[in-house]
Amino acid sequence: MKRRPPAAALRAAVSSAALALALGVSLLSVGCQAGSQGLSLRLSVAPAADAPWLLPSDAYPSQRLYRMRYQGPEGEAGFRLTLYLESPERYRMEASDSLGRKIWSLGMLPSRQALWLDHRQELYCLVAAGNEQGFLPLTQLPLEALPRLLVGLMPVPPAAERRRADLRRDDTGALSFHDDQDRLWSGQLEAGRLAWWSVTEVAGEAPVAWWKQVDDESIFSDRRGGQQVRWSEQVRETLGRELERLEVPRAYREGVCTGR
Repeated sequence: MKRRPPAAALRAAVSSAALALALGVSLLSVGCQAGSQGLSLRLSVAPAADAPWLLPSDAYPSQRLYRMRYQGPEGEAGFRLTLYLESPERYRMEASDSLGRKIWSLGMLPSRQALWLDHRQELYCLVAAGNEQGFLPLTQLPLEALPRLLVGLMPVPPAAERRRADLRRDDTGALSFHDDQDRLWSGQLEAGRLAWWSVTEVAGEAPVAWWKQVDDESIFSDRRGGQQVRWSEQVRETLGRELERLEVPRAYREGVCTGR
């Protein structure tokens, strides 16, 4: 058995993914009930051709179990991530190791904040959901982007003030746009589905991150951080009840959500 990497490596692998992503991302989790029963419901997802950065309405409410693999400067780690997705703005992620032991949890709060729980160190912290967080290996993506990243969409939309004028697409399925930070996003649609995307911070330079779909596996690479996260969806089913709010356990101490 390989020696388990340090907790920092697993936290860096969030979102997942998380994604968070992750990704949390890591992007990590405790397996959902359906996962233990071997149940796998394949929910339909509308084609992404019109707006490949928007979660289609039939993608939620759902709960999804992912098998994750992380590789980066801290080492390598394998883990599981469960995404509980009630709406595009309301979700929870839970991460666990191969033995089912909780590593971390991430939950969105009504105040547009996110609560992060580090179960191994018994720490918690609050972060703004729209802010870009340095503790995720996702090229500074906001926490709100993690569900879109996990399910195979572009994590960031075009800049609101110039969405119509800036968005470019052609008959081959190629598309590009600038976001609110003037980063250039490029992607490729194949049969109405997103096949890959990349993001460039400075015109003419190489992308700082990219994502692509290879068979049933998603691959995200943060070239600046030398990190890569791979994940595949193992179980997907309808979320049958209202998402419970994540709470801070009594014994946990407040920490700081900082870089890796």
